[in-house]
Amino acid sequence: MAKQPDLAIIDVRTEAEVRTGRIPNAEWMDISDRKFLPKFLSFPKDKTYCLYCASGGRTMMIVPFLELNGFSRVYELDGGIMQWISEGNPIQK
Repeated sequence: MAKQPDLAIIDVRTEAEVRTGRIPNAEWMDISDRKFLPKFLSFPKDKTYCLYCASGGRTMMIVPFLELNGFSRVYELDGGIMQWISEGNPIQK
């Protein structure tokens, strides 16, 4: 992540999950919100995005869909925030 200064980090968890902490500088967009897809699909497709959820299940479903819709640099954080935390990385509360 440090090697991608223009990287947009997107937290797709619920509001309750986000209250427990999130990756610093991550933007929150609840994947269960019906406005999630229309909003995300309006983003620039040439930008680099990293999406994460709790453990990777939700992002594993949405990243391929975004790729099919023209996003060529969209990734998921392996293991989600749970893996992030277990590796000793910081979170913001």
